[in-house]
Formats: sequence, structure tokens, C-alpha cells
Amino acid sequence: PGPAPAGRWPPPAPPRAAAAAMADEQDMKRRKVEEDAADEAPKEPEGNAEDDRRAKITEAVHFPLRDCTLNVVPMHGGRVLAPLTDGGLQYLIAGARASVGAKKGRYCFEAKVVEFMSPSEPAGGHPRSVPMPRQLLKVGFATQDAPLLLSESTDSVSFDSEGVFAAGGERKALGQRVNRDMAVAIVLNLDPKSASKNTVSVFRDGVRCGPPQPLPEKLVGKPLFPVVNFKNVTLQVHFGPAPMVPLPFACRGFQDMAKEDSVASPAKAQTP
Repeated sequence: PGPAPAGRWPPPAPPRAAAAAMADEQDMKRRKVEEDAADEAPKEPEGNAEDDRRAKITEAVHFPLRDCTLNVVPMHGGRVLAPLTDGGLQYLIAGARASVGAKKGRYCFEAKVVEFMSPSEPAGGHPRSVPMPRQLLKVGFATQDAPLLLSESTDSVSFDSEGVFAAGGERKALGQRVNRDMAVAIVLNLDPKSASKNTVSVFRDGVRCGPPQPLPEKLVGKPLFPVVNFKNVTLQVHFGPAPMVPLPFACRGFQDMAKEDSVASPAKAQTP
């Protein structure tokens, strides 16, 4: 047979040393891309909690019935909350305020939806008349004398299961929706030495939802209490001492609060 046509055979393989050099060059390019991506990723603005040997609070942080709306049903020692849903109560939001607030320092608490409820609608009702969303969770902080229902007012800050942050009369999207069995942590930073002082930060399963959000000016310098609002969901609330889901930094829960940083909810006089 005659000689093979030119260009039909594959080019000769490069020498072994040249192939190794090409592989090294490709590996260096890949590492450079990864390093550039790491440099561009936002740095976590919160640092790890320092060792604190001060005396801690001794009472268990809980939701006193006096600081709950009438449709709240506490279970398992108050660690699990559910709303009443019979007779039209499924349209009402339930609210509860914790027994301990913070006046300084940095502390967090968590809430997790463990059940979505779907109460039956009255016969003859139109689906479009049902208030949406049907299931709702809000977590936040408010002053002792603020209403139990969180809003866009200047006496509270909150993050809801629709991914909306509300504070100072404004609402803005801060993350994706919160699903069942997803832990939502909200961090209150009142540490005057921190670069993120007087802010709140929100995390879904340990992942940050946006940068730290500043407190409304009206709340700066005031003791703030954890508050939860919920509708047609059963939720687990966790005050620590450590978070259920680790955060990108070490942070103490409200149950691990230094006594001098805390403010106890005053017992209200009983009506005769």
C-alpha cells in the first residue's frame, strides 16, 4: 500500500516531561481561580465569642404565659409552641415574648418549624378569602413594653419565614423562604467593642442571610427580648447555651448570658 495521506494520523504525543509541565500549568490556573473566588467571597463580619468567666443567669429562659397571646399552647416545658386553630383561630397570629432580655453583649436564639398545620376551612368559604401565607413564622427582638405581635414599627425587629426583614417602618427581602425542619437563628449584637455593634444577623441552617442589619435608632440602648410570632405551625424554640446548628462563628445563646448583661421580664401584678 502507498503512504497514508498527510494529516490523517494523530499528531505525535508530546514528550513525558512536556505533558507533566502542561498538567502543572493547568493545576496552577485552577488554584488561582479558586483563590480569586475565595478572596471575592464576603468575609464573616462576626468573630468568635471570647471566654467569659462572669456569673451566668440561673433561671431557665422561657415564655411566661403572661407574655403570650391567648392562642399560644406551650408544650414540653415551653420549648415547643403551637397555636389554637379551631373556630377561625387559624387566621390569627400567635405571639410570645421571652422571660430574659439583653442590654449588652452578643447572644442568639433559634426557632425551627416542626409541623405545618392545614386547618379545614369553613364550608362555603372561598379560597381567595384565606389570608396568605397560611403558615407563618417570625423571629425577632422587641422592648418589654412593645406589642407581642412583631411589625414594621420602630419598637421591634423581625425576620419571617417568607424571607422578609422588618425594622424601622421598612420591609426588605433578606433571604429565601424558611422550610420545615430548618433552624432559623437570629443574633443580637449589643457589644460596644464589636464592629457590628447594635445590629441583628439572621441565619438559615447556619448560613448567613445578608449582612448585619442595624437596629432602629429608637431601640439602641434599650434591653431587647426575644419574640416569636407564628400561625398554623408548631415550632421548637432553643435558647442555648449553644446553637442547635453551628454558626460561622462561636456565639452564646440567651441561656448562656452573663447575669450583668441580662434583664428579667418583670412579673405583672395579678388583676383581682
